Amino acid sequence: AWNAIILDFPEPRLDFIKDLAAKGKFRLFLLSNTNVLHIERAKEEMGKETYEIFRDCFEGFYLSHEMKMRKPDAEVFRTILATHSLRPQETLFVDDTLEHILSARNLGLKTWHLQVGKEEVSDIIKYL
Repeated sequence: AWNAIILDFPEPRLDFIKDLAAKGKFRLFLLSNTNVLHIERAKEEMGKETYEIFRDCFEGFYLSHEMKMRKPDAEVFRTILATHSLRPQETLFVDDTLEHILSARNLGLKTWHLQVGKEEVSDIIKYL
């Protein structure tokens, strides 16, 4: 499934994330359940330069295979919150997997359960 997401990474989505990062109004973090093969495929499909641009949009870029933790484990959320002095009630977690959303919500994070195919991550602007 992750490879399908990589193959469907439209340029407008990258532009939205770059614009959001450039405005500096919000602190952006990425947390993804991945393995080395996923990341290598992402670099191939996106192109190494585009992948680096994408990665640089985030203050923290967390990959489960590097952290040795995975969503929905509460500890992965606690680690990121503590590392960056984030307050759960001021942190919005966006994910397309309900189990991950519920785990984050149980820790007090605000959540948005993204409906893939019905919503685009750029729709978040309506709520900010």
